[in-house]
Amino acid sequence: MKGPSTSISRLSTINSESELSGFLCDLATDFDLKGFMLVDIPAASDEKLSSRVAMSNLPCGFLKDYDTLGLLKNSPVFAGLRRSTAPMIWSVDTIDSDRPPAEVDPALQLFKRHSIAICIYFPVRAANGTRSAIGFVGNRTALSHTEMGELGIFVMHAYDVYSKLKTEMVSAATALTARELEVLHWAASGKTSVEIATIISLSDHTVNSYMNSAMRKLDCVNRTHLVAKALRLHLIS
Repeated sequence: MKGPSTSISRLSTINSESELSGFLCDLATDFDLKGFMLVDIPAASDEKLSSRVAMSNLPCGFLKDYDTLGLLKNSPVFAGLRRSTAPMIWSVDTIDSDRPPAEVDPALQLFKRHSIAICIYFPVRAANGTRSAIGFVGNRTALSHTEMGELGIFVMHAYDVYSKLKTEMVSAATALTARELEVLHWAASGKTSVEIATIISLSDHTVNSYMNSAMRKLDCVNRTHLVAKALRLHLIS
């Protein structure tokens, strides 16, 4: 159960998404869970879960395989989260009744491969009405009523921190220059710094300078993180 690593007071010291990610990772561990995911609740028409994930420490291979198998469309968890504001608890034991027969075995193998037997999702809502959820996965027995209550309190405070960080991030995004956005656009298209330099008639050193500046403004750790965040904030398409 919880230790000093996941105190409410620790949340007040968090100043970046990476620090919040570390907190949620520790929180999962303290409740004997494998990992977490902060996700904007997908619409019924969405086909990819990965594009909705804002923050996660789940193996990227899990999300990639989940999307490749097309499991989002018939997900009982996300269908439930679209209908209700109550926490959702899913167990691999119910997979036979949750999904169409053709999806049962592929889904079961995916969850078993990543040692996921249980998922718990807590719905959260931003001030602008955006509906999201913070979920945890693991390979343990069901959480007790007390554990669910305690974890829910942490989730509520953690999402408040995330909302504050996101507001600050959006403000920082408005400070991106036209050149930084142009470089980001080409990076999202898969171009290297050398290729971008040729396209916009600059040196690759200057292109990297624009990239590094954008990373600082959006609090990103690398180019992949930067492009993903810029897409999520609709700074580029």
